[in-house]
Amino acid sequence: MIQVLLAIGVILMLYNSYVGFGLKDKAPGGIIGERLSQLNIFIALFTLGYLAVGVLTWSYPPDTVLVILSLILLLGAIFVFMVLRLVQAVLAALEG
Repeated sequence: MIQVLLAIGVILMLYNSYVGFGLKDKAPGGIIGERLSQLNIFIALFTLGYLAVGVLTWSYPPDTVLVILSLILLLGAIFVFMVLRLVQAVLAALEG
């Protein structure tokens, strides 16, 4: 179960990274472009951290702490997805 949650989270974070770096091309300069660059840095770090947790805990037997950790990471990946959707909506509203 832990491996499945971690795998879903990694896939979602890789997708989030792809979308986040793709949004950088659509963002104008100034404060929005700067904040989006910072957001992309944090998304990349979160993705690397997610991969590190997955590699380090892959062979561990399931216990309560690892299940809670994997759920927290998965919910964090969902949160990043929702933030990116919000950024897409803001950029679309600014464009026209």
